[in-house]
Amino acid sequence: MRKLILFKADKGEIQKYRSETATTVGESFYRVANAGSVPSLIDTIAEHYCSSNKPVPEPGYRLTETVPDDQESFRDSGWEVVRVDEYTPDIPYPQGAEFGSIYICYCAYKPLAPEDTWTKKAHRIAPSLDSFGGDKAAYEKWLESQPVAMQEESKAVTNWMETQVKQHAEV
Repeated sequence: MRKLILFKADKGEIQKYRSETATTVGESFYRVANAGSVPSLIDTIAEHYCSSNKPVPEPGYRLTETVPDDQESFRDSGWEVVRVDEYTPDIPYPQGAEFGSIYICYCAYKPLAPEDTWTKKAHRIAPSLDSFGGDKAAYEKWLESQPVAMQEESKAVTNWMETQVKQHAEV
């Protein structure tokens, strides 16, 4: 099911953000994303499109932010989800609406401690047999074209996923 997940600042949180970060209209990140719009109406922080079975963010979830010059480094941002509303269309996807559900995650600005630095590094899971829809021949062909380190990481991910499936089947 396709999901649209909107992250919006809760009432009063944009003003709180501006005062705590000493930014004015036009300087902060949300203004860049919504250039040309009416400043008082801007409260959308981010939007995500999701077709996976991953759970929707819940209260306590924090958006992440990356370092502009180093896309591999990131940290939790000062925006934290405080409540989530779900909307479903009258005519469900795919016959009617483009999305099966729309989630609005209202966020509060809760800045992090200054010592929380950009220490997290992005780690992308290596492709596995599952990434190829179970097509073992295509997976093996891809593996042959990869460096040894990637082959080993991919095989480890595949083995781990197979172990997880077996464990859940036994339960």
